[in-house]
Amino acid sequence: MDDGATTTGVVVGLDGSAGARTALAWGLQEARLRGGAVRPVTVWSAERPPHDHDAGIGQPDLADVERDVLSRMGEEAAEVAAATGCEAVPVHPEVRYGQPAQQLIDTAGADGLLVVGSRGRGSLRGAVLGSVSQQCAQYARGPVVVVREDDSTHGAVLWQQPGSRVVVGVDGSAGSVAALRFAQAEARLRGGELHVVHAWMDTVSGYGGPPWARPVTTLREQADEVLRESVQEAWRNGAPGVQVRAETVEGVDWDVLTQVAEAADLLVVGSRGRTGWSSLLLGSVGLRCLTYAPCPVAVVRPPRAEG
Repeated sequence: MDDGATTTGVVVGLDGSAGARTALAWGLQEARLRGGAVRPVTVWSAERPPHDHDAGIGQPDLADVERDVLSRMGEEAAEVAAATGCEAVPVHPEVRYGQPAQQLIDTAGADGLLVVGSRGRGSLRGAVLGSVSQQCAQYARGPVVVVREDDSTHGAVLWQQPGSRVVVGVDGSAGSVAALRFAQAEARLRGGELHVVHAWMDTVSGYGGPPWARPVTTLREQADEVLRESVQEAWRNGAPGVQVRAETVEGVDWDVLTQVAEAADLLVVGSRGRTGWSSLLLGSVGLRCLTYAPCPVAVVRPPRAEG
């Protein structure tokens, strides 16, 4: 079974920001493709629920506040659904209490798809990636999609069309193989192309050592082998069922991936690559892709049995 096709549930974090609304639009379209529902989630602090925020007389009961917020969440979801052609997607809004990232992660679990905006209401002005989105990408047990709301992102334009394209970076690690399987499922949902990329660099020549120590042709051959092995491992149970373009590109991995992802629907990366420290839950490549990619980015964690 494809990792990307194991669930139909989509959880979206909402906090009233423009980024969250963009994430909701993405999540609704994703749920429509999957034939599933969307669970918009708003998280309140357990220490200071809404009815405690303003001192005054005649404060409403917490249950009344929750009902009002749920109603407004439903109205916003209906507006976004109408704008994206997703009126038929079931929507089940929720209010939860606690730390925002932790509550979103717990709601999505290991099998759900968690979708968040890159910056929420509490992000510093000018920050590209907020703390909640970064924490979700780092600690979530299942796949996380981070959606930017600025003008540089346009991945939502190409939904389920012949021009759709899903880009995935591979490096031979268990995380990148899981990312490849997820990307395959996403490309198939859209009826588009799966673009598999392995970035490599000549780290021996120049300051790294004498140019004759290891010919560039050998490094390129090794990169080609990593690409072949990643594809073979991901599809050992059968053909991908989508149009595939696979290539090795010389350059810095995150820079290559963000350039290749221009005009793509989605960029998919593993949570931690082959060169990442074992203690890191989100590697530097994933973090930089989340920060600089021109389209939504999915971070996929390998199954526990695979590392």
